[in-house]
Amino acid sequence: MQLNGKTVVITGASSGIGKAVALEMARRGARLFLAARRLDLLESVAAECRAVGVSCTAVATDVSRREDCIRLLETAGVVDVLINNAGFAIFDAIADAKPEELVSMMQTNYFGAVWCAQAALPGMLARKSGTIVNVASITGIMGFARMGGYCATKSAMLAFSEALRDEVLGRGVRVAMVCPATTDTAFFEKAERGKMPGASRLILAIRPERVARAVCNAAEDGAYRRILPFTANLYMRLKEIAPRTAHFFMRRVSAWLE
Repeated sequence: MQLNGKTVVITGASSGIGKAVALEMARRGARLFLAARRLDLLESVAAECRAVGVSCTAVATDVSRREDCIRLLETAGVVDVLINNAGFAIFDAIADAKPEELVSMMQTNYFGAVWCAQAALPGMLARKSGTIVNVASITGIMGFARMGGYCATKSAMLAFSEALRDEVLGRGVRVAMVCPATTDTAFFEKAERGKMPGASRLILAIRPERVARAVCNAAEDGAYRRILPFTANLYMRLKEIAPRTAHFFMRRVSAWLE
């Protein structure tokens, strides 16, 4: 599927990966509906997209609220591509994690994707056309110490994506996942709050523009799963084949860095 002229909804589009995806989609000629809670930042991103020469609408949305997700998809109308990108992280040891923070992460990172997908699916299934791309993380494939709450949200998103992909197989709708490692945005710094200074060096941070290209490519070809960068892809393969070995090496490297 070529993105030129297609209607694309992107959540979490006010900064970081979401902003980069919006700009890449604009360069590929998509008609955009951008969603995030911070309307001022969202409008700024929308203006950058319009400057490329495409239609772009900013819609203030809190994806943890199901009614906001329904309103977003209704505003967009006929949706060709849904990018579930909204999310945040707070890193803490499980014993120290605050219940309200764990609940909030799950509501935004996981249920936000569920609510948006549920709102988009009826139209896509009726037209037998559409693509849902879920931006997950390598933390959904492998649990990392002091990231347990966040890892759980991304693991839930991966399982949800796999189940949904099987449910719509052969019905004209595609479900794809993009699983990046550490990304060079403010996201990680806000999440770790100075508690894990060595963690970002386990896998060198990649630029959000690189993730954005992977997301847009996934929207075009509907490929099942993309893990990036290449080194992370290799390590996640090891984890799936030999999980105990992968965790052993991760613990050793983590102790050495910190």
